[in-house]
Amino acid sequence: MNSESLLRQFIRESLSKELVELAGGEIVEYGSEKHINELNRMIDELRGLKNSMNSGPQRKELRKEKSRLQAAIESIRFLRAKAERKGIASGLLKT
Repeated sequence: MNSESLLRQFIRESLSKELVELAGGEIVEYGSEKHINELNRMIDELRGLKNSMNSGPQRKELRKEKSRLQAAIESIRFLRAKAERKGIASGLLKT
């Protein structure tokens, strides 16, 4: 291969990789183990917040907020499943 074709191949490979910035500022590949762990951590934090609203005198008044948190959890679960599929397809995750 000549240098031009190597350069073209390098550019294609670098553009095909999707990068994600984690909450800590670290940049990782979309669908990598660290990316999946970050999504799991976000789900756990939202679930903890939602569960903390189950007790107390205002629990009935917070039902709309709990519903919004549940919708956010479901959205992140969808994104996690999508990232897992992409990670398995690209070889970043093992089945």
